[in-house]
Amino acid sequence: MSHPTSPPSDHDVTGAHPAQESLNEKVDTSYRRSVLISGAGPVGMILALELSLHGVKTTLVEQNAQTTRFPKMDLTNARSMELLARLGLAEEIRSVGVGSSYSHDVVFCTSMAGREVGRWSYPSVDRMSEWITSRNDGTTPAHAWQRVTQIEVEKLLMRRCLADENIEVLRPWRVSEVAHGDDGVTVRIVSPVGSADHTLEADYLVGCDGAGSVVRRAMGLRMEGERGVITFCQVHFKSRDLATLHAHGQFWHTFFVGGGVGAIIAQDESDTWTLQTSAITDGVRTEDIDKQRLLDAVCGKHLHVDQVLQSSVWQANVLVADHYRRGRLFVAGDAAHEVIPTGGYGLNTGIADAVNLGWKLAAVVNGFGGDDLLDSYEAERRPVALLARDWSFRHLNVHVNAQQLADRELIESDGPAADAHRKELADYFAANTGEHESHGVEMGYRYHSPVVASDGSDIPDPDVSTYTPTTLPGARAPHVRLTDGTSLIDSYRNTFTLVSFVGREAARDLSTVAAEAGVPLQILDIDDAIAHEIYEHDLVLVRPDGHVAWRGDKLPEDVRALLFTVTGRTSLPTPA
Repeated sequence: MSHPTSPPSDHDVTGAHPAQESLNEKVDTSYRRSVLISGAGPVGMILALELSLHGVKTTLVEQNAQTTRFPKMDLTNARSMELLARLGLAEEIRSVGVGSSYSHDVVFCTSMAGREVGRWSYPSVDRMSEWITSRNDGTTPAHAWQRVTQIEVEKLLMRRCLADENIEVLRPWRVSEVAHGDDGVTVRIVSPVGSADHTLEADYLVGCDGAGSVVRRAMGLRMEGERGVITFCQVHFKSRDLATLHAHGQFWHTFFVGGGVGAIIAQDESDTWTLQTSAITDGVRTEDIDKQRLLDAVCGKHLHVDQVLQSSVWQANVLVADHYRRGRLFVAGDAAHEVIPTGGYGLNTGIADAVNLGWKLAAVVNGFGGDDLLDSYEAERRPVALLARDWSFRHLNVHVNAQQLADRELIESDGPAADAHRKELADYFAANTGEHESHGVEMGYRYHSPVVASDGSDIPDPDVSTYTPTTLPGARAPHVRLTDGTSLIDSYRNTFTLVSFVGREAARDLSTVAAEAGVPLQILDIDDAIAHEIYEHDLVLVRPDGHVAWRGDKLPEDVRALLFTVTGRTSLPTPA
């Protein structure tokens, strides 16, 4: 179970950069930006870094002077680690995350002092890496997942953005008004400290500004779904009382059975934890809650708490915007979708949003992408948000149904009836795993859009409860470990890539036309029987985001038409 992706009302921040704290006199309004991003949370910053990867300058506008102090996310899944590796971020993420030897085990019990009635044993980074290394059949991700709090992720992303010459960071400023037309966007930004304001112009504006998005409002979008599906109290705290917290051993999440859906999350395997519980009265305010009493109740005994860091009462929503684009305006991350935290699909979905939109905006700004490429962002990413919504519901219901199934008094008792009931619960949890092992939801979806060149295969989308490697157009290109030990996936970064298993000559026509049109393309001449078998065809064209754009055993006769399709153009530009 992850933390809420939208900031609670008492949202606070940390990790300020002194040079960026007061910019009332430092905003340069003399030029028009290519891309302006409202919101410098993880999605906004990753979008800026993705655009920089392609040489595009951006401006980030963020209303908070510092990065977050709320933990929010606690898992960067394997697909996100693949995407972040393209930006050179994977090892940095690991350096601020939980150590690689700690398990991701999920424990089910009545309380820390009560009975354990189930366990999901999930591997550590080390064990998952060993599993990845042990097989080379395309079924695994290229990189293991990582437990890490958003507090640390935002700090390192902000450091990267501040050091990137292609990224201008304006904070503390907020976007207050948006006007847009066929030829561009005009944005008014206001300082939350003082009365200063400025007007900025840009070619494109992306709203990464969360659940209350100003950009989404300017686009006139509707959020479809349900609000207030479940209400939680969150308590983020410090404690070294491992005798109490580790009564059932080391864990990632400990869920409590009976008394409402809730869990304690281990943030750093040292002294930082977060309680999420629905065992509160509707309408209660966080300041009215006795946090120590609440923690003692879920622990089943007194827990020594060193410090309560943050607390809030928040509601989980399941909402997806009806559109992701209006002309030159876009939304991504929480501005486009909110899901239940179960499964960790919130920010992980936002990371893929940022990569998908980032390379496409860069293609248009750099002159080789067409407007259909920008339209494809909604066509490709909105169905993924709907998938995440449905699966987050599915995972939540596992916990809700467990509360209804459990007789807490009987669980804690002795005797044959109690033993049988505990076994019933253990069997239930064993039969309902999947919350963090549905790799198909993370990696198995396919994009269907006008910029994906179908090969005519009449194959339905796979059952995404599991991941099946495929190079069907629109699918994520599979991970294959080559003879030099590298992953084929790590080659997909800032260009189109034609993977050729039949030599470079077979790719000559496409390479020539791409060079003439200024479309960045690399040719990978691969002599690897295992990779050839997994990739299914002699030639596979892969996009910068690692999704298959086209495949075949020889190039089509009209390679220009192929490039028209995958770059979203009706014609290709002629370079100067």
